Amino acid sequence: MTRLSRRQFLAALSATAAAAPFTPILDRWLPRIMAQGSQHHLYIARNGTPITNVQRAVALAGGIQTFIGHDDAVVLKPNGQWPLQGYTHTQALKALIDVILNRPGGFAGEIIITEHVHRDSTTALNGSFCWNMSSGYNRTNNWADMNYFELVNDYHTRGINNVTAIPLYDTGQSADFVTATGPGDLAAGKHGWVRATYTTTTNARTVRLSHALLRSSYSNHIIDLKHGVWHDGGYTGQPVKVIFLPTLNNHGSYNSEDYAGPTSALKCHLGIVEFAGSSGVHLHDVGYSGTVSPQAMGESVGHLITQILQPAFYLTVAEYTGYRSRTTTTAANTKTVGLCADPVTLDYWMCKYVMYPCATSQTFMNPDNDNHLRQALIGCQGKGVGTIDEAEMTVHLADINLDKHVYLPLVRK
Repeated sequence: MTRLSRRQFLAALSATAAAAPFTPILDRWLPRIMAQGSQHHLYIARNGTPITNVQRAVALAGGIQTFIGHDDAVVLKPNGQWPLQGYTHTQALKALIDVILNRPGGFAGEIIITEHVHRDSTTALNGSFCWNMSSGYNRTNNWADMNYFELVNDYHTRGINNVTAIPLYDTGQSADFVTATGPGDLAAGKHGWVRATYTTTTNARTVRLSHALLRSSYSNHIIDLKHGVWHDGGYTGQPVKVIFLPTLNNHGSYNSEDYAGPTSALKCHLGIVEFAGSSGVHLHDVGYSGTVSPQAMGESVGHLITQILQPAFYLTVAEYTGYRSRTTTTAANTKTVGLCADPVTLDYWMCKYVMYPCATSQTFMNPDNDNHLRQALIGCQGKGVGTIDEAEMTVHLADINLDKHVYLPLVRK
């Protein structure tokens, strides 16, 4: 396998960025950025189908058995708030479910798809959101065959009943969600939120950081995202594994950096928490209301995933990269999936080497520049999460077509 120094890789990337717009995808020698004592590993697969890219990325990371046990309760958290490439590619989501179901040694646990689109229980289930995403235009740059509910129903039709879905809602948005101090006092038949707060050092705002209690329709167990599975008055010892499946998009518009900039793994956490409550502000507003402070949002996410949740891994699905926006049909078919244990390292690499080459005039997509993306990453890294130093990254990168080549995305200026 050919290795390139970081200098050689960046030179190759620069040559690609200088190519004429809309030229064919250019091949470049596989960049395997290595460092002695490197601790942060990324597993990147590209140029296959959504199915083979997911399979290859997981295999590069050691196989699904590295992360998921025989009896685990697995919670999959995709993006689902926007149509087109704005919601996680359904076929890639299915591919990960199938990898889990076919785990070496077997899988006797359960899989729950969950996402908070921050709409009431009527609006969230209309044809503009992941659960019942309407066919046709809304599935452009996504899988035309199924939305998320159709995917779950397809498993049930085939007798695979341990795959279910639970849309998340704030208390007040759905009668099915209530507050609780834990599974022991969760009202019968309800899902719940356990509320907590954190005050940032970045801007001294207090942010609400809840975690969900999900009542499984398959097992009738309570899936406590912080502490594990609860049943018959106590924790069973069965682990809960949370996997995030973000998209890769420009949160704003072309030629305009909004308050977030690129949106991917870090910002994906806004859909795993409740926004309601009376103490402080919610996870969006801690950094994005009033005086904009992406670093405060990143810091808050860092607290969430080090003190409350313990994600198994992150799998960014960039079958299409919305470099212009989440919801315009013009998007780059980047055919890339990236897996990492943390969102900071993953966002840095995916934004720099997948999104930014799509439109090199958009400097706010490059995390090496002083922009909102970098500020958010710094905030999260400050809580001990990941790295934005490439010398501390080891990238394992496989191309489906040519083992020693990587194809960089189209360059559009």
